[in-house]
Amino acid sequence: MDHPNLHIIYKFFEAYGRQDPVAIRKVMAEDATWTARGRHPLAGIRRGLPEVLEFFDQMGAIMGKSYVNVVKLVLGANDDYVIECQHVRTNRADGNNLDHLVCVLWRFADGKIVEGTHFFADPEQVDGFFSAVTK
Repeated sequence: MDHPNLHIIYKFFEAYGRQDPVAIRKVMAEDATWTARGRHPLAGIRRGLPEVLEFFDQMGAIMGKSYVNVVKLVLGANDDYVIECQHVRTNRADGNNLDHLVCVLWRFADGKIVEGTHFFADPEQVDGFFSAVTK
């Protein structure tokens, strides 16, 4: 699938990987929000680019230690949204692992990411995982 909003997501991750704040601001709104549903330490709503990037830093640190395997199952895009549905498996040495489905809904306005929301198929499993690995 090819869509301009997918390219914005790719550019975001490229810029984020380089820790390039100028490039990040070209593709993500300064007042962006990000929501991770649940009752775990990473759950909640992040408001503003600094908080959203902090969330990505925290998630990246955890997943980087988790030997994660992600399979994209469904990807859809229109002028305002992108939805990614994924099967996520981790393989942590400590035995705290995930094997679940997650969807990420990205919202766009004026050529930038303005909002993201994680939806988990098994919220209790996700709560247990993130509660255990963020201690």
